[in-house]
Amino acid sequence: MAEYLASIFGTEKDKVNCSFYFKIGACRHGDRCSRLHNKPTFSQTIVLLNLYRNPQNTAQTADGSHCHVSDVEEVFTELQEKYGEIEEMNVCDNLGDHLVGNVYVKFRREEDAERAVAELNNRWFNGQAVHAELSPVTDFRESCCRQYEMGECTRGGFCNFMHLRPISRNLRRQLYGRGPRRRSPPRSHTGHRPRERNRRRSPDHRHGRF
Repeated sequence: MAEYLASIFGTEKDKVNCSFYFKIGACRHGDRCSRLHNKPTFSQTIVLLNLYRNPQNTAQTADGSHCHVSDVEEVFTELQEKYGEIEEMNVCDNLGDHLVGNVYVKFRREEDAERAVAELNNRWFNGQAVHAELSPVTDFRESCCRQYEMGECTRGGFCNFMHLRPISRNLRRQLYGRGPRRRSPPRSHTGHRPRERNRRRSPDHRHGRF
């Protein structure tokens, strides 16, 4: 029985845990969901909630300010320089409440992600408080809308799966070609190597990723 429950964890067959939250780190039902949203205690990935303001969304901040894609590029640079190497950064172009403006950052090390969450929740950006938390998402191939990547999604911005903000190949080379200016110091003094999980990189799609 234990093996069976482990095999269906986070899938549609799991009647206890929410498969949507497990796959995309968000659920359209929110706290009203009938299944559990198991927030991770450690992860390589963090989510910055509602950081990017989609210009298609009329719900703006009181002063009309937005976090544009150019601002998100600055966020990438700052996070990598302060906390450690970033493997992948994805900006949701969705309009649904559970995904709108979410920015997912997958670090190389779990320790870097943990420190980033602790410090970012004391920060402000473009006049709004930053809300960061660890995310269960590590494989964005399972999180993204395949129909959108093929230009065939009929749900538009209110799709329940991620529609990632496209970026150019040149920008991707600029961001990932820099590398961190310094390495984050190891936090363990036990002699063990830092934890690293899911070292596979998700492949680039034409609807690119940061």
